[in-house]
Amino acid sequence: MASRLFGAASLCGLALGCAACKPAAAPLPAHVRVSIDGAVISPAKADGRQWDGMVAVPAGALTAIGDLLSTAHPAAAAAGVAGVAAEAAGAGTEPPEPFGSAELFVGGRSLGRRALDRPGQRDTCTPGWTGPPTWRRVPLAPDVHVSGELIDRDLINDDFIGRFAIHHAHLVEALRARTVYPVAVRDQAAGQVLFVWIEVWPE
Repeated sequence: MASRLFGAASLCGLALGCAACKPAAAPLPAHVRVSIDGAVISPAKADGRQWDGMVAVPAGALTAIGDLLSTAHPAAAAAGVAGVAAEAAGAGTEPPEPFGSAELFVGGRSLGRRALDRPGQRDTCTPGWTGPPTWRRVPLAPDVHVSGELIDRDLINDDFIGRFAIHHAHLVEALRARTVYPVAVRDQAAGQVLFVWIEVWPE
C-alpha cells in the first residue's frame, strides 16, 4: 500500500512539473537605486520623415525595425534596432538631437525630476545622458513609476519625439536582470521612443 501511494505521489509530482521543487524567487529589496542610461529612438517621425529635413526614411529600414521589434528577447531587439538606425544615419538619414526629462513618483509623490541631456550630443537615435540620471533610496512600491519625455533639439522649432512610462514590473525585471536593461516602450504615445535603457540595483 505504501509503495502504491509513493508511486502515485511521484507521478503527481511529474505531472505538475515539480512546481514545489522550483526555487523561490529572491525577495525584493525595500529600496532600490534607479538610473536611466539611454534610449533607442526611431529614425523616422510618426509620418515617416527623417527628424531634420523633409526626406522620408527608406521604407526598408522601417520594415526591418518593425520585424526586429517582434523579437522576443528585448536586449537583442534593442541592439538590432540601434544597428538599423545607425545604418540609416550612415545612408544620409538625419537623426535627432534628443534631450528631455524624467520624473519618478511613489504614492503620487514626486521624488524628483532629472534632466536627460548630454552637452554636444548630436545626430543620434541611441542617446545616452550625463550622469546617468539617478534616483537613490527609491521605495519599490507597487505604484512606483517613471514618467519621461524626449524632444529633438532644432535651431528654430524643437520636435516632440515622445513620452514614455516605466512601471514597477519593469523595475523588477531590470533588478533581476542585474545589468543595463532595455524597457520596450514602443506601444506608448506616438511610438517614436522604442526602448529606454535602465539600471536598478538594491540599496
